[in-house]
Amino acid sequence: MMRRVSIALLLGALVFHQAAAVAAQGPRAPKGIYVVFELDTAFSQAQTAAYPDNPSSYPNPAADEVLVAYFTTLLSNPAVTGLTPQIPWSFINPNDPGPDPFHSAANAYAWNSLDDVFIAVDRWNDAHRGSPPKTIQLIVSPGFNSPSWVFSNIDNSVCGWHDNCVGAGSCDGLFMAPVQAVSSQCGYTTIFFKSEGAPVEQIPLPLPWNSIYKRDWWMFLAALDQRIQQEPSSSAFVSISMGGPTASSTEMNMPSAKDQGPYTCTVGLNQYLSLNETLIGPPNNLSPICPLTLPGFEVSTAWNLLFKNYYGPNSNYQNSDLPFIEEWDATIDVYGLIFSGVTLALTPNDDPLPGFPVAASSPLLIPAPGFESDCGNDPLKNLNFDPVDAMSCAAITQILVHFTNPFVGGFNGKSTQGNGLNALDTSIDLGTKGIKWLAATSASGSAPLPGTPFRMSRILGGAQFDHRFSGTNNEVEQEGCPHLSGDCIGPDGTTGSFKAAQGLENVLGLSFFPGTLAESSFCPYTDPSIYGCSSTVDFANWMYSDAPLNYLQVYDTDILYALGLSNCSVANITGNPASPGNPATPPNVSACQVITSDTQVTQTELNLASASLMNLTESATPW
Repeated sequence: MMRRVSIALLLGALVFHQAAAVAAQGPRAPKGIYVVFELDTAFSQAQTAAYPDNPSSYPNPAADEVLVAYFTTLLSNPAVTGLTPQIPWSFINPNDPGPDPFHSAANAYAWNSLDDVFIAVDRWNDAHRGSPPKTIQLIVSPGFNSPSWVFSNIDNSVCGWHDNCVGAGSCDGLFMAPVQAVSSQCGYTTIFFKSEGAPVEQIPLPLPWNSIYKRDWWMFLAALDQRIQQEPSSSAFVSISMGGPTASSTEMNMPSAKDQGPYTCTVGLNQYLSLNETLIGPPNNLSPICPLTLPGFEVSTAWNLLFKNYYGPNSNYQNSDLPFIEEWDATIDVYGLIFSGVTLALTPNDDPLPGFPVAASSPLLIPAPGFESDCGNDPLKNLNFDPVDAMSCAAITQILVHFTNPFVGGFNGKSTQGNGLNALDTSIDLGTKGIKWLAATSASGSAPLPGTPFRMSRILGGAQFDHRFSGTNNEVEQEGCPHLSGDCIGPDGTTGSFKAAQGLENVLGLSFFPGTLAESSFCPYTDPSIYGCSSTVDFANWMYSDAPLNYLQVYDTDILYALGLSNCSVANITGNPASPGNPATPPNVSACQVITSDTQVTQTELNLASASLMNLTESATPW
């Protein structure tokens, strides 16, 4: 069946769809501490709890009730103001919905687990009418998390929607020796490693400029918005992280030399040859050490070949992040068309885009006017200047210029957030300090971008923990240690091991709250001069004071730790309803709950952090 629906027609439908929605108040904004969790993992755990001996097909009522009960337990933590499910696109859109985003094919979507998030929040809010309502942030990621039917659509679009199109849309022929002919409209490659999370693997990555990938993703977002409008307490939905020109998550990361190896491969790579036609490892060796950057074949070379194949010989698209800048600008515009009355979140991280070899004097290394503070990797100031990092940071600032434009983003609020929050906050580019600097700079909602005549939207600020701060000693130190060595500084200023509460305090006091009015409550040291705990930040190019912050995303395992439930299974915490072959069992944490002085201190710190965030308000000005 022909599925060539033009992007222009799709956007027209989305504009009409949004115009029909009328919001009585301003955009909804996230506030406080949110519990972040992988929705597909939570589903798997609920399935096991509901059917320990005889798993049933999903969706089913028993597993749904377990999920709702699990989410309700998380919401019961007094520090928690809402839920933030992280959702792979492939998980809730496993089958091709067809060309119409508002009339999808049967079995295209598996909404049940998302419905359970809204049901849990709705039930909680209904049962606690005298308390502030709990809310929902969504993080839905495409890229490596795209469903397989998207790649089939790309294949079919290249070969004219005929039979036997498998592989027609792959660009991998560009990286073989001899080079194989590929279509200029090829739309994915397996040359890059999915390096965030486990396992590290080479799987198809859709290219951000491919029209079929963009069409399918945007149609899914329209269907997602339509589904949310039908949810109980749909107004609890307050923000969504934007994705599209992304890889493993909604972070603004694309494969670069920083994250592409070396790794131990699990498949034969004898098809991937270097440009001098030598194998990376012995022939037929199924487990070579094989960084993507094959001998003489760097990551930048791979991207340049992909750019040239699509954009042609235009020099503006060689050795440049321009393709990513253009696609991010388009993505921001589309989210502004599809969603209305919520907050759109952009997730820049430290130097997340590929860098390319250029002269130190190249304008591609210069940050956008007004955003010089975000890029401390300055060739005039930094003896360890890295042009690759400088190019990535400069490109991100170009995207931030578009994002902060008051005429961009539709009837929505805006935020930036960092997804690598830990106690070691020393980045000179972007990162948590950049998030707070932008929130402080735009707090009035009318201040001009520094050094420019342009005014900005108000940009909220938030962060997500890099790792959980509870668990093994190694995990605690990885998240909460304020320096690179294995020993961490305790409350008395001496080195030694510490537990989750100290790690959490380090992250809050040394990374998250410095530069805000709440910092005095969180400095973890008797002598603040040890790490300069202050409501003012003067670091690299950043100088700001009293920055407003809106939200912090904490992993569900840490929330359970504070409740004393880290030793409990989902079945212990939730119980499960009766089902064929399985009698009903009530929740029972009597044998697994462990409440210690450390869990109690952790809960106290979370309560204080949540209260502080609720008080770090922005001035009441238009968005």
